[in-house]
Amino acid sequence: MSGKQLVILSKAERLIVDLAPAIDRVPKHQRYRYGKRLEDGLWQLVHLIIQAAASNQKSKVYRVDEQVRFLHALVRHGAERRFLSPRRAGYAGNCLSEIGAMVGTWRKRL
Repeated sequence: MSGKQLVILSKAERLIVDLAPAIDRVPKHQRYRYGKRLEDGLWQLVHLIIQAAASNQKSKVYRVDEQVRFLHALVRHGAERRFLSPRRAGYAGNCLSEIGAMVGTWRKRL
């Protein structure tokens, strides 16, 4: 893994830690449907980054980009439904945008 992939990976892992309290506060009736999907999606992002960095295949980097877009949609949905506070959703959106920009640069280099 190169330095760039390690930065992306650490940002993704940091996002999981920072969103964990908000995910824990998702209302009980939505915890399984929304909270689990968001948490699983974040862990899937970490998994995909590791896979893409290990293989350095363009197709796997595209999968990371797709996952970032999916997580953006989940965060927006959580903000609209008030499962996430506007501040928390904004922070998550900014982190995902940073990760997406890094992935875009990574994709162009391949």
